[in-house]
Amino acid sequence: MKRIAFALLAALAFAAITGHAQDRKATLDAAARALGAADLNSIQYSGSGTNNAFGQAYAPGGAWPAFKLTSYSVAINYSTPAMRVDLERTNPDGPIHGGGGLPLLAPQKQIQLVSGNFAWNMAGQNSVPAPGAVSDRLRAIWTSPQGVIKGAMNAGNDATVAKQRGANGKMLPVITFPAAGMSLKATLSADNTVERVEWMSEDPVLGDMLTRITYSDYRDFNGVKFPTHIVQEQGGFPTLTLTVTDVHPNAEVNIAVPQNVQQAPPFAPDPVVTRKMADGVYHFSGGSLHSVAVEFKDYIVLFDPPNNDVRAHDIFEAARKEIPNKPVKYVINTHHHFDHLGGLRYDISEGAIIITQNQTKAFYEKLLAMPHTIKPDRLAQSPKKAIFETVGDSRVLTDGTRRLEIYRIQGFSHVDTMLMAYLPKEKILIEADAYNPPEANAPPAPAISPLNVTLYDNLQRLKLDVDQILPFHGRIVTMTDLRAAVGKQSASN
Repeated sequence: MKRIAFALLAALAFAAITGHAQDRKATLDAAARALGAADLNSIQYSGSGTNNAFGQAYAPGGAWPAFKLTSYSVAINYSTPAMRVDLERTNPDGPIHGGGGLPLLAPQKQIQLVSGNFAWNMAGQNSVPAPGAVSDRLRAIWTSPQGVIKGAMNAGNDATVAKQRGANGKMLPVITFPAAGMSLKATLSADNTVERVEWMSEDPVLGDMLTRITYSDYRDFNGVKFPTHIVQEQGGFPTLTLTVTDVHPNAEVNIAVPQNVQQAPPFAPDPVVTRKMADGVYHFSGGSLHSVAVEFKDYIVLFDPPNNDVRAHDIFEAARKEIPNKPVKYVINTHHHFDHLGGLRYDISEGAIIITQNQTKAFYEKLLAMPHTIKPDRLAQSPKKAIFETVGDSRVLTDGTRRLEIYRIQGFSHVDTMLMAYLPKEKILIEADAYNPPEANAPPAPAISPLNVTLYDNLQRLKLDVDQILPFHGRIVTMTDLRAAVGKQSASN
């Protein structure tokens, strides 16, 4: 009897597995027929719309600011896999608010590529390795409508098909499969086209973050159905809105990996480079975002430990190395953009008091309540209550010897909550995003940046006697460089 029962269970299990496999194959085959994916090896599509600067909202909690995409072209080879994205973008119509490169001083072209395990960008005729972008760009291939079906077929038994009730009450097929390090979930419409693709990932600021791509308004392009409206959202706001006007199935897409990209080292965090600017004042660089530490009699003040737990840890350790046996009492957060906010949770886990502008506190408290379960950071593993102190338009930190003045930059289109700091004894200005000095040998800017002008005007309004400027992006410069950037060639101006 036991043998019979075991055989019956085994038969039922085999039947279930076989049934699931048959359901999966039938669903994928039907979608492949509907989309024209079966005989599709490559695709090229183009259109226009907007793309948005993730995490760079003008107001705390606001939508990501939009660039106008005058052209956007994608070429995908599903066999390699490989992809090339060419885009041209300009400033949006109307008032320009927010970060991520806004306002553009001239129309901007970008070329982004991936092939196999290599990713790179084009800067003119030069190939610039981008090893950190490989996974995101490969994922873009397998989240395209035909890429979903091909990716799920490639995944074999790791792909599953289930039913889920749609908005109209009908049960719709849902395909789940692994690709580029994530579990992707694609919902099919009643006509077996891909309606949306979703996945969860860890963001240092938002925690467990949903990314959703919605496809609609399908048309037939030479036997292949492709959406003419694409919307991608991250963190609840659009990052890409595209109207597709042209699609070429099985276009020739040959993407060769440049030799310098093949030989580039794998992605690794940049080491922290420390530079002493004055007694007790240190600038930490490395990568695209910098930080500053200021020593007081009994404690350390840090500015914007950036990006994520790993980088914030490295900045804390660099500060402690230069200023031993003193705690980091304060972290001054200049503003709410995610590159400057990515270390916030680590700062709190270290027990630092966060000094920020009045308008950001409630937003930060909302962020801190978001779950971080996909990749628990230090604060998720050892929760600690955040302590905030806020600044309106100005505040002074002093211990009787050191004086640090904090000011809000007024009339700033980047954010209305931007803080900068000034050390009057050392005549040092510490600022983020208002002036990102290019390399000394860089060609002249095509126009004067209004952000630079706003910074200059605020320094004049406050009558700050600045000698050195410590930016959080770009190189260390002097006030003479800022005057030149805004067309003021001498101190007398």
